[in-house]
Amino acid sequence: MTERKARLWPLYVGGFLGPFGSPVVTTMLPEMQADLGRSIVELSLTLPAYLFPFAALMLISGTLAERFGRRNTVRMGYVVFTLASIACALAPSYEVLMLARVLQGAANAFTTPVLVAAITDSVAPHRLGRSLGLFGSMQATGQAMAPLIGGLAASVDWRLAFWGTALVAAILAMLPPEDSPHKAVGGWERWKVLANRQLAIASITAALAFLTTMAMAVVAALYVRDVFDLGPTATGLIVAIFGFAGLATGRFTGGLMDKYGRLEVGGIAHLTLGIFSAVTGIVGTLALPGPLPLVFVIIAIAIAGAAATGTRTVVQNLAVTSAPSNRSGATSIMLACQFAGAALSPVLFVPLYEAQQVPDGGIALIAAGTTAFAAGILLLVVRKLGWVKA
Repeated sequence: MTERKARLWPLYVGGFLGPFGSPVVTTMLPEMQADLGRSIVELSLTLPAYLFPFAALMLISGTLAERFGRRNTVRMGYVVFTLASIACALAPSYEVLMLARVLQGAANAFTTPVLVAAITDSVAPHRLGRSLGLFGSMQATGQAMAPLIGGLAASVDWRLAFWGTALVAAILAMLPPEDSPHKAVGGWERWKVLANRQLAIASITAALAFLTTMAMAVVAALYVRDVFDLGPTATGLIVAIFGFAGLATGRFTGGLMDKYGRLEVGGIAHLTLGIFSAVTGIVGTLALPGPLPLVFVIIAIAIAGAAATGTRTVVQNLAVTSAPSNRSGATSIMLACQFAGAALSPVLFVPLYEAQQVPDGGIALIAAGTTAFAAGILLLVVRKLGWVKA
């Protein structure tokens, strides 16, 4: 049992790094603006610069990993991620930073989906929900720690955040997962098994949910900072609650899926994420005495964060079980759609936020919440129609 845990912990730490690397810039944008001389809207594009290549390459990265071996694929991904992070830390201009962010995203495409597949092959089927819930918790922690550490770094030098990611990636490069225990499907069959309804549902749901999740990382950070006149560290702490709530509830939510069904629990999680993302954009503007508006914002962010980990868990579960002979490929397809949604989020919602007069910028969070709500409705409809086993 000790050896088993020793093999698994680097996989969970790897689950932390991917979501951390993307939104780490969210609470550093004003400091980056002062250093690089670009607008907030331009600098917010460092998020899709990471996420678009990440999403695009994941359409093929998982299947290539099954073909060439998980160990070598993940090790190389971490090495490139390390070098790209160093380039971000040393970037002398906006253009160099954007290029380095593209390389970070491309490298991460060859780690995250492979880790999900490796975990699935390492645990008993009846514990898969809990295990993926823990992985989702680590992802939520990465997303939570990103604005917090970004804010702390920005109070000294925003470039320090990228030196941190370089160090973690370099360590993980020495601890890649084992190769798949299953015989690889050859030729066209490797891709054909991915054409199934369960994977399609998981992918659509993931894209919708992450339009909301990334808005909570980016727009909520701007919203809290502007409405309550907070500095980068305080903003990072508040937005970090989103991920910490997910960390605290991930295994519990995964256990509920094992017990009551992934579609029912997953659908409720998506609805909850959508509702409380919208609530976050409303309560900060209410005419309440003293610190109550901020208190209610924090509560709404925490509930949305707990729900977000549930959304991750259900789509990972649906994807990784949809094609047992190509788990990495199935997971990478779903994650490609998930992070395509995340990449579109700042493009859609940051301009909407900037176009409004604070505190009316909460409209962007209300709009973002509708996408996760729609994903929850989709899962419950799928359950009702019996298209996918609960």
